[in-house]
Formats: sequence, structure tokens, C-alpha cells
Amino acid sequence: MKKIDLRGWVIPLLLGVIWYVVSTKQWVDPALLAPPMDVWHAFVSGWVSGELTENVLYSLLRNTTGFIVGSLVAIATGVALGLSRKLDLIFSPTLNAIKHVAVFAWIPLMIMWFGHGELSKIIFIALVVFYPVFFNAYDGVKHVPAQVLEVAQIYQLSPVQVFLKVILPSAAPSIFAGLNIALVYSWVATVGAEYFFVSSVGVVNPVMDGQNLFRMDIVLYGMAVIAVVGLIFSKTAQFFENYNLRWRQSANT
Repeated sequence: MKKIDLRGWVIPLLLGVIWYVVSTKQWVDPALLAPPMDVWHAFVSGWVSGELTENVLYSLLRNTTGFIVGSLVAIATGVALGLSRKLDLIFSPTLNAIKHVAVFAWIPLMIMWFGHGELSKIIFIALVVFYPVFFNAYDGVKHVPAQVLEVAQIYQLSPVQVFLKVILPSAAPSIFAGLNIALVYSWVATVGAEYFFVSSVGVVNPVMDGQNLFRMDIVLYGMAVIAVVGLIFSKTAQFFENYNLRWRQSANT
């Protein structure tokens, strides 16, 4: 039976105790640091009213759409450039240069081109997802072992067969690694998109509402929801990464 390591909970529990003591003793103005029970009541209120579920579902839908669009475009582009030296020479220098532009610097341009609405949010998320997936797909295709390609030539496989049976399986671990990274980045991008573009239904809503009303309990409740969903994304990415590593090990044995 696997032993559960609880050492990672030491600091969160310690901070929780300090938060409880500080708020109980009223060492800090409640307007600046709401008591834990007030935050809990804000959470219960959001859950009972259905606001919490609606916000999370809309954010997850926004996140999933951007993740799928960004991943598909990135994989297609990475595979195309990895297979074609001509396309690589034409497009890679530009893509390598653009990657140094901070993603948040694209926001004013997106607003001018696509407005403040849902389309801009999804494009922003897709842009954040694009680069880790693209470069991993590109490297995976570009670094297929020469011995494997030689075996394909010996068996006289067609170009389509070489791609489906040799190149794609060899590049798959690298592509999945990029998708794992992009999965975590996509949630950060979702939160950023909801914050910087025009507010709509989403997990950032409580934070913005609490800020406007100067209700720290609502702000902390919103931050907690964002953190929990982000933790789930991180654990999901870690699970798939471990699965990917086991798949690679079994394939090499």
C-alpha cells in the first residue's frame, strides 16, 4: 500500500492556523483580511445560488475550446515544419522571434482586431497553448531516430505509412509532453483572459465583484476557487505525464 506523504500540507495548514488566529484576535482589519468563516459563507452562498457552478463551467468551456484550438494548430504546424525543410526555413525564424513577445502584450492588438468578447478570450488561450505544443511537436518530428527511418526504407513503406507508423509514434511522447505543459498554461491564460478582457461569466467574476464592492471575503473565495481548479489541472497534467513516461518505458523494453 502506497504511503501518503503529508509533508506538503505543513505550510498550508500553518498558514491556515495563522490566518485563523490573526482574524480571531482582530490583529488585522477584516476589510483587508476576511476571517475564514466569512470566506466559507461566501463559498456556500455561491454554491447554493448556482453562481459557483456556472462560473466554473463557463471557464472550463472557454479553457477547453482554447486548448483544443491551440493544440490542433500547434501540432499541425509543428509536424509540417518538422517534415518539410522548405517550410522550416521559411516559417521557423519568424515563429522563434514571435515567441519572445510576452503573451499579455498581444491583448491590445486582439482587442482592436477581435473586440472584447468571447472570441478574443479563446484566441488568447489558444496562443498561450500554441507554443509549448508547437515546439514539442516540431522537436519530436525533427529528431526521429535515423535507424527507425532506415528500417522503414528497408520495408519499403509508403510516405503515408512512414508518417503514421514511424514518425507519429516516435514523436508522440514529445507531443504529449507539450500538451501536458500547455494544459497547465491554459488555465493561467483563462484566468488572465477573463481578467483583462470584458468581464463575463467565469471564475474571475467573484474576484472582480469583491474588488468593486471592497468585499475581501468574496475576493478570497474567488481566489480559492481559481487555485483549486488550477491544482486539479496541475494534477491532471502530472498524471498524464507519468502515464506518458510509463508508456515510453514499456515501448523501449
